[in-house]
Amino acid sequence: MDTKERIILAGEELFSQRGYDATSVSLICERAGVSKGAFFHYFSSKEEFFLEILDRWLSDLSQKIESYFKEQDKVINGLLRTTIIFEDIFKESKEKFYLFLEFLRKGISDERILKKLGDYFKRYKEYFSLLIERGKREGSFKDIDSEVLSSLIISYSIGIILQQIFDKDSDWGRISREGVNLIISSIKKEDSKL
Repeated sequence: MDTKERIILAGEELFSQRGYDATSVSLICERAGVSKGAFFHYFSSKEEFFLEILDRWLSDLSQKIESYFKEQDKVINGLLRTTIIFEDIFKESKEKFYLFLEFLRKGISDERILKKLGDYFKRYKEYFSLLIERGKREGSFKDIDSEVLSSLIISYSIGIILQQIFDKDSDWGRISREGVNLIISSIKKEDSKL
């Protein structure tokens, strides 16, 4: 693992465990086993470092979502496969959940973080809206408002992730699959095949 990756992993861990404000550059460097000079070689500040972690996390998520739709002939099947994302997220360490909360918390007071989160959510909403429109054209979905459904899918996804933080005993993989199936069954045309 190269130096930059060690720094990023240490930062993800510390931000998840301690929060943004209680995590200093010195602590990140100590955990990563690098000097402050090495940190500032890659990142201009702790704020920029935090933004890069956020960007990498959301970019990875976007790539996973897109890959599920590229592999499917019908949009409806791609939507069903997105539940794998939930299972992947649930398999990751609990630190990822707390890191997500820290991004949201920090976004309240930092306009740049809030904008970055907002840009990604807007991109997800547009992406799902386009997919839903494609599903309507291919005859899989009823004539529904794609913007409303896109918002519902995103809200459902965030809700499932947040609930997992507070209830570790439930089978969130199963719940996410059944929830997506419920959403799809309500918008699927009767003659559409999965």
